[in-house]
Amino acid sequence: MRKIILHRWMNVIRGAIVEDEKVVEWLFDTKLEGPQPGTVIRGKVIDILPGIDAAFVDIGSDKNGFLYKKELVAYHHFMTINDSDTPVKEPSITSLVTKGQWINVQVKKEETGSKGAKLTELLSFPGKYLVYLPEADYIAVSKKMKTDDIRDNWRKKAREWVENHEGVIIRTLADEAKEELVHEEFIRLKEMYSNIFNSGGNLPNKVATLYNESSILARITRDFIMDDDTTIVVDKLEDFQYIKRQLSNLHSSKVELYQGKENIFSFYELDKFLEKSVKPFVWMKNGGSLHINHTEAMTVIDVNSAKYTGKQGLRETALAINIQAAKTIAEQLRLRDVGGMVVVDFIDMDSDKDRAKVTQMLRTSLQKDRTMTNVLGFTKLGLLEMTRKKTRKPLLETTHTTCRSCNGTGQVRKAEEIARDLEEELFAMRYQEDGAFLIDIEERVNELFADNGQSRLLKLEELLSKKIFLVPVNDREYTIRFMGGLEEARKRWNERTQSAVHKQG
Repeated sequence: MRKIILHRWMNVIRGAIVEDEKVVEWLFDTKLEGPQPGTVIRGKVIDILPGIDAAFVDIGSDKNGFLYKKELVAYHHFMTINDSDTPVKEPSITSLVTKGQWINVQVKKEETGSKGAKLTELLSFPGKYLVYLPEADYIAVSKKMKTDDIRDNWRKKAREWVENHEGVIIRTLADEAKEELVHEEFIRLKEMYSNIFNSGGNLPNKVATLYNESSILARITRDFIMDDDTTIVVDKLEDFQYIKRQLSNLHSSKVELYQGKENIFSFYELDKFLEKSVKPFVWMKNGGSLHINHTEAMTVIDVNSAKYTGKQGLRETALAINIQAAKTIAEQLRLRDVGGMVVVDFIDMDSDKDRAKVTQMLRTSLQKDRTMTNVLGFTKLGLLEMTRKKTRKPLLETTHTTCRSCNGTGQVRKAEEIARDLEEELFAMRYQEDGAFLIDIEERVNELFADNGQSRLLKLEELLSKKIFLVPVNDREYTIRFMGGLEEARKRWNERTQSAVHKQG
């Protein structure tokens, strides 16, 4: 059984995927530079360049998006209608789109350097079993399906479903899926597009994000909502209602609304798992251990025998440790969301058969990972090379930052992570009668609440109905020094700040 736990705080969602009471994957809404691929935006055509058959579109980023003529719905429909051996004159881009026009576009490729994002008006919405194409006018079926008969059957079914200019790509996972599940996903994605289209038409004339494919809710809906063995637990009514809308009556019991007073992460003890998930040292079930080291170029994993005491010979001991290490490494790569090159230093094995067994175990264990991996094999130095596709920031980079004191030789938690912990802890004490808090807080964290962050502090005070006094320090993340009456807290705050001024003088 799988349980997905989602926690929303201050409009930011984080979560965990739990399988057999064990966290196997963390989910973070990370702040990314510029609109990401898959994002649907209501934008405004700023300029048209007939010489290169392209238009610039304001999509709310520092750089305008780039829209080629061939990515326009009107052009696609024209070419579909005139798809014959008789040559026809293509319409000019100025006859298909006008300056100042509001259009719904999707990011195909994110912006890089001085270049804006590449856009398309031909939207696509991926699901687990198919990709819905509202204006594509074609049907495609994965070539990786087992037989041509299965492919032909799915192509026939898809033709029965589509209307007008709709298109569909049937994915490989539909190979052995029930027709009703695939059709249900088709209807869900079609309704989602309809809601996006309607919301865009009802908006005032301003740039707005209509759909974010990289958001946690979108990813959960796409990847897990059709699975019978998955339950989704959320702690905000708006998220509960959103997921509920994506579900049919058949699956409506799969989403639960957590209403306990305790933080949902604390209730499921996820905070302890998260702290453990970023530590470089990992114990294995058989007493062996891993040391995971993240560098700028790659991730290096060292396998050690540690406490393992085998009763057989050296070869058997090395193989037993390495087989367990292969299983654990696959789990850790997914848990930590490691991307890019990975090099593993297994315990030395002289036998090619043993190396093949370890390689096969690693490949088998990686099949549970939704992210694409490629195990290349052992080098002449006895190191195993592999890659894992970079889709998001790794967990360590999401939750930690470079330590300023040691100039990059170590890691400390990001200020945002510490601030969030403080907010969550104060929120858990919101029902106490104390009217004020006095808190020592690390200077870099205090910056999030001072000056431009004053609105964040005021919002937190309003949420708690309490006054918060902050004293910047350098020797700890934060400590709640006092909880009590407003006047006493103010008095102590004045004493602490005046003392700090005298020390500086």
